[in-house]
Amino acid sequence: MRVIIIGLSVIFFTLSAIITFKALGLPVYNTSYQDDRKDPASESREVIKKLTDDQDANRALVSDLQATIARLEDKLSTKEEALESIKTADAENRPRTLTVFGGGTFRSGQDVINDIAFSTIEYLVGEISASPGSRVIIEGHTDNIPIKSSAGKLYRDNMDLSFLRAKAIANILVFHGISLDRISVIGYGDTRPVDSNDTEEGRAKNRRVEVKLIPAEGEN
Repeated sequence: MRVIIIGLSVIFFTLSAIITFKALGLPVYNTSYQDDRKDPASESREVIKKLTDDQDANRALVSDLQATIARLEDKLSTKEEALESIKTADAENRPRTLTVFGGGTFRSGQDVINDIAFSTIEYLVGEISASPGSRVIIEGHTDNIPIKSSAGKLYRDNMDLSFLRAKAIANILVFHGISLDRISVIGYGDTRPVDSNDTEEGRAKNRRVEVKLIPAEGEN
């Protein structure tokens, strides 16, 4: 759309230049007198009339172009405002991460909670309760080290482990009064790393459970 407006603007300025050139340029006529020539004053009037008609036509064309450009700019402005409104609405309804539980929260290779601060749970419950119409998404993630195979293993794979860890956090929130109907639990396994799995530090960051809040429509 901007390209069209720019193109029309170029045409507008070109026509304006042509009009100015015609207004300043005077045609050259043979000034020798012959018996069969018209009256010089009459010819001058005809030339002036022709120039005036051309200028009027050009002015009308320029006026039409200006009106067209104004309409296009108005439409472009309206579309940009609509897009900005959509972006704003999308940002307001985007999930907000409340807390990320790191790999140290759980026992190695298990969904059993090893250590968790009560203040963190208290904060989560307060934030969730303050938005009664919101939904809670709890996402479990692991590194890419596969679950060791054994006859009595508790988990099928990392996807299963990540889900059960997220579910363990959900159970704590339910225990503290958050309705189970508001909570969704998802296990992503190792499919969404936040760091490289090539180092122990990176793998530790990838072993996490994220608690997110999705505001209800109209809530900030």
